[in-house]
Amino acid sequence: MFRSLTVRGPAGAILWGYRTAAVVRSWAVVRARAAGGPVWTLTATVERVSPFELRQSGLMFSAPREGGFFVFPLLEAPRVAGGTVTARVGPPEH
Repeated sequence: MFRSLTVRGPAGAILWGYRTAAVVRSWAVVRARAAGGPVWTLTATVERVSPFELRQSGLMFSAPREGGFFVFPLLEAPRVAGGTVTARVGPPEH
């Protein structure tokens, strides 16, 4: 099994239902080993953000890929600082 795995892309969005909470570019999701199991982390450059939507529960990160989309559930509230958003995410959903 991989010790770590990184998935990158040029564009994506954090969604709250059908609403866009944040539009991001130049994103990466990193899966790293940890004592309690793998940890997935999203890091992205923020292009546009809606502070109200970004504080809601049930957020999903979605990014286009060949043949469909990557979709990762956010497990915690995202943090925005200095034009960068970071959040712990779950494994990709199918």
